[in-house]
Amino acid sequence: MDKLLVNHHAELAPELPAVSERWYLPMFAVHHPKKPESVRVVFDSSAKYKDSSLNSALLQGPDILNNLLGILLRFRKEKVTATMDVEHMFYNFKVPEKQRCYLRFLWHQNNDIDQPLIEYQMTRHVFGNSTSPSIANYGFRKIVEGADKDVQDLINENFYVDDGLVSCKTVDQTVDLVLRAQQTLQDRGRVRLHKFASNSRHVLNALDQADLAKNLKDLDLGTAALPTQRSLGLLWNIESDSFIFSVNQVEKPYTRRGLLSTINSVFDPIGFVQPVVIEGKILLREMMSVTKKTDWDDPLPEALHDKWVSWIHSLACLEELHIPRMYSDISFEDAIRREVLVFADASKNAIAASAYLKLYDVNRSTISFLMGKAKVAPNHGHSIPRLELCAAVLATEIAESIAEQLSIHKDNFSFFTDSQVVLGYISNECRRFYIYVGNRVSRIRLFSQPSQWHYIASERNPADVATRGLHASNLSGSLWLNCPEDTVDVVSDIGYGLVNPEQDVEIRPEVTCALQSVEIKDIAKPGVPFSDFFSRFSSWNKLLRVIARIKFWACRHRKDGH
Repeated sequence: MDKLLVNHHAELAPELPAVSERWYLPMFAVHHPKKPESVRVVFDSSAKYKDSSLNSALLQGPDILNNLLGILLRFRKEKVTATMDVEHMFYNFKVPEKQRCYLRFLWHQNNDIDQPLIEYQMTRHVFGNSTSPSIANYGFRKIVEGADKDVQDLINENFYVDDGLVSCKTVDQTVDLVLRAQQTLQDRGRVRLHKFASNSRHVLNALDQADLAKNLKDLDLGTAALPTQRSLGLLWNIESDSFIFSVNQVEKPYTRRGLLSTINSVFDPIGFVQPVVIEGKILLREMMSVTKKTDWDDPLPEALHDKWVSWIHSLACLEELHIPRMYSDISFEDAIRREVLVFADASKNAIAASAYLKLYDVNRSTISFLMGKAKVAPNHGHSIPRLELCAAVLATEIAESIAEQLSIHKDNFSFFTDSQVVLGYISNECRRFYIYVGNRVSRIRLFSQPSQWHYIASERNPADVATRGLHASNLSGSLWLNCPEDTVDVVSDIGYGLVNPEQDVEIRPEVTCALQSVEIKDIAKPGVPFSDFFSRFSSWNKLLRVIARIKFWACRHRKDGH
């Protein structure tokens, strides 16, 4: 609270006429479990008075947040990295004086807990307002308009709210970009970039020590091991330049809420550990199917308790996992060719898709894990071919995201599945499908061509690992993370036909229509049409209606005896 007042982010509220509008915000402190030394003041703009809240009266504004996954994917492109933070992101942007009366709060006079409560009001946008993220992001980007292109790219594409991540080919490029971005923000908007971290000691030495991350400020950068950093929720071991996992060892109650909390505690936006996480999700679904009417906090079946505990204990093995941050020792920017290989697979329990980046230089190529997803399959109503088709759709969605975030052309994608039925669906040009299959095939073909889809045996399919589930201790050496280059040999396929189309319930039966053209002529007048009656009608439908009416009256008169 002292910082709010000293930095003029809040001020004494002026007197207003009794009839003037104003709004008083309750506030509370938020303690981050991973940052026990820091406290954030949050104003509860959703608190209601007479069924109204401040947020309900505000327009939220457009969502201009960058894609979190995209930032992390780009962070892995090059050798030298830097992470940074914007100091007091929301507090950098002022609220117009006329609107500050809606951001009033009560606090002790002179910030002394023994003195009476008086009225203050915020001068800056606050944590808790639904409008603050949109306003702050817009203002943040507005500051760098007209700046150097690479500085604009850093601010506009590689920041998620106040956290920025960037990777460059060399130390000099990284230092130059970071310093120019820092200076631009300071000069144009008095916005401070700080809490820098990097996998390069040369980068850290080139920056002001006061601007380094807290656990780097007092470190001897010449000899001491560089500590672990948290970047957008992922743990990053700077010394080894690899991603690691920390498992929450706090035991949760054996309830639906407790299990879901445990599963969601494994933060994995890129999909490194999906084969492990999907096992927990499948187990939770199994429990839900046994006790369908279980409340969120009711105890779950004891029969599955030991299996659940075993899965939780297996998560500890994830802490031994080290995943290289950089895709390859071949620079992403300098690669002469970039390809993406996407695999899809399904089982009765799960569907999964995984993508791998193949980079080429003059002499060689490398392949590395790009991203993956796994989902629990529906309980009922889905055949294996349908699930395999859903997995193909998931693979397409992953590919679209990668193409957008890494600017890789869709022609450089190759897709693989072990289902020849799905390959037949995608390649089909002559038969019609029922709605379920037809919609999904259309979705797949919006991004990819049938020639980009190939067959791969199940035992060579990395996505097969996630559909079966995997113990955490076996993940490091699995196909999921280590797709070997000889796993796929993309050849020019001759195309895939439908498998048993006459027995496939997803394919509409063929209907043959025959049209016979007949011209009846009057025998008495050769060459003259039988009647010019039909020529009196402007459309086929009108003629049909008239004939139908004539037949109706003819039948009616026949029944009446006429």
